[in-house]
Amino acid sequence: MNQVYSSRSEIGPEVTAAATFVSRLLRTRGFLSEHQLHDFRDCLQQSLSEHYQNHWFPDRPQKGSGYRCIRMNHEMDPIIGRAAGRIGLTSDQLFALLPRELTLWVDPFEVSYRIGEDGSICVLYEAESLAPAAAPSPDPTHNCKNQFLIGGRTSPQKNYLMTVSS
Repeated sequence: MNQVYSSRSEIGPEVTAAATFVSRLLRTRGFLSEHQLHDFRDCLQQSLSEHYQNHWFPDRPQKGSGYRCIRMNHEMDPIIGRAAGRIGLTSDQLFALLPRELTLWVDPFEVSYRIGEDGSICVLYEAESLAPAAAPSPDPTHNCKNQFLIGGRTSPQKNYLMTVSS
């Protein structure tokens, strides 16, 4: 039987890392107040926790990876859009503040992101897996992030670096 991570009473560190990262992207433009950024981060944490509630499997971190992927590719991810709406941001304002292309993978034990279609994948958060050492390795092509890595590049790699600290 799979353990569901969402049975914990507190928000997981992965969700906190993801919400903090997006909040810091918004902060870089200096358009929002600290109060708005705090409200956005809290709303995004709550929304992500609710969205992932029955899709979080620490014993099989790759399971549900595509469902948990936050993706903006000239269209706003609905979860980020709803959190932004709660602080009064319009879609146009949000697009002006965030990268046009952003992929954020929120998986048990790891949160990573990529800015742009050809950007490097960077790890925001990483923790030790609780999975037993003897467990067979899952097929890496079943992971949303690994499919991007396997697909190859059509233009030179661009490096972006952003860190999240507590």
